[in-house]
Amino acid sequence: MVYKFHQHKFDNMNRYYDVIRGAMNELGHSEVVEHATADINFYNHIQSFGDHNIIVKPTAPTAKHFALDLHGYANTSEIAYDEPAEFEYVDMDWNIITDLIEKKSNKWDDSILLKWRKPKIKIPEDHILVIAQMPDDETVHGFGFGDHIVKLKMIVKKLQGENVVIKLHPRYKNPVLVKYWEDAGHTVIDGYISIHDVLPKTRVAIVENSTAGIECLMHQVPVISYGWPEYHWVTAKAQTLPHIESLIKNLKWHDKELSNKFVYWYINHYLCTDINSTVKRLSQLI
Repeated sequence: MVYKFHQHKFDNMNRYYDVIRGAMNELGHSEVVEHATADINFYNHIQSFGDHNIIVKPTAPTAKHFALDLHGYANTSEIAYDEPAEFEYVDMDWNIITDLIEKKSNKWDDSILLKWRKPKIKIPEDHILVIAQMPDDETVHGFGFGDHIVKLKMIVKKLQGENVVIKLHPRYKNPVLVKYWEDAGHTVIDGYISIHDVLPKTRVAIVENSTAGIECLMHQVPVISYGWPEYHWVTAKAQTLPHIESLIKNLKWHDKELSNKFVYWYINHYLCTDINSTVKRLSQLI
């Protein structure tokens, strides 16, 4: 078969495309010139059902990790719809996860522009962590529906009186909202603070579709999801706003062993990082 790369949606994907190119060539496939028709087309950051399109999406836990999928990415990927039962049978070497945590790995960890820093404020022990995303992130505005910030504010209001920490997306700026939450007694973390400095003190995390949920699972933190992230199979799925309130009061729903198996499988068996892991994944898709 012949294949072609498309610079859609972003044009800074060459580092991942180079790995895929090496894997496709190893599998005996050939790349075609720009304007030719291909049997397999690689796109990034789109949703596209069909055997002829493969979606490429960089994701946590490091800048080297990326997903390949026929459906889409994040909450539109195949494993968000159909439970990947094989994760329950994975053999684990948890030292691999521990090493990622100790290095404070993240999906931007090779950027020379980002300056991660230690929190200047004291992170309260045994807190409820509410994780915010960029409101224009397609996983919450396009794939997910409704206003992410509105939902976030409703959740925080419902948790009034609880020990709440709100971690904003590093790029999100809303000083009025931050002051409102701080005046209400909540701890707000903004800017480029590593979530690895927060999670050791987290009792339970609440997310919509953030890849930060992967890092929560790495730290063995119970996760409540109100979207449908790829990892929702090992979260408590909040059906309603009052449901969140009841879920934080009793964490018996959390299956630590199953959560560990999922995040280990996801990082080490589902995602790609090099030619060998990409060959393995492409062999499942083509």
